[in-house]
Amino acid sequence: MISRGSFSHGKEIAEKVAETLGYQCGSREVLLAASQFFQVSEKKLLKTLHDAPGVLERLTHGREKYIAYIRDALLEHMQEDNYVYHGHAGHLFIPEITNALKVRIIADMDERVALLRQRQKITKDHALAVIREEDRHRTEWTRYLYRVDIEDPRLYDIIVHLGTMTIEDACKIICNAARCKSFKTTPEIKRKFINLALQSHIRVSLQILCEASVTAHDGFVHVKVPAQKLTKTGYATLQMGKELKEMIQSDLTKETNEIVRKIPEVKEVVCDIEPPFFV
Repeated sequence: MISRGSFSHGKEIAEKVAETLGYQCGSREVLLAASQFFQVSEKKLLKTLHDAPGVLERLTHGREKYIAYIRDALLEHMQEDNYVYHGHAGHLFIPEITNALKVRIIADMDERVALLRQRQKITKDHALAVIREEDRHRTEWTRYLYRVDIEDPRLYDIIVHLGTMTIEDACKIICNAARCKSFKTTPEIKRKFINLALQSHIRVSLQILCEASVTAHDGFVHVKVPAQKLTKTGYATLQMGKELKEMIQSDLTKETNEIVRKIPEVKEVVCDIEPPFFV
């Protein structure tokens, strides 16, 4: 998982590392997969990863929903192991995977400005303003969603400063670290990864219906849906209210089962749907 500021040679380093190790490499591909599978525009997903949250999204949790889409697509891409991801905050999407090597690439501002000017033919002041604004967005985004500072060194296994160090040197350091025993995938980690990917896929598949907590173990799935709030009216009798709650609970159980059982990796599912309540 390679994290980097904009225009810090992160993409170039990620691709060289992947080529050296014989791994797959991705960033935008994950967004495309999430966009296609969940029928959400890539533009909207890119905006989700770029912008700081607005007031409306703080209330509706819309941004968290799209993050769940991207996390699910990332897990799908990484199930085969041996993968280099260099999209923004990838190390925060899957903290449960303990053998993922988390790298932060930093570069001096002068170098970043020069790289941006080379690509876009803009003035030095304009390039500096663009990079500072991008850095601000990423800092706010990470702080809002994960309550952490993206520059916190404790989030990473390695921090590579491209100053006197060349890109080639940086790649060698990262590749050597990736080959260490600490980052090897064991059968236990592989099983955990598969279960995590299935849990994630079920959870996002159910988002159109309800918010649910999901656990999965070797294809055996438990789905728990918390009690839904219902607005009480003066026209409903006690008996009518009871029948309505039973009907909603029954329908939700049926629909949840139908959605989950369509997922090929699921062998068996148990739905624990709490009855709704009036407020």
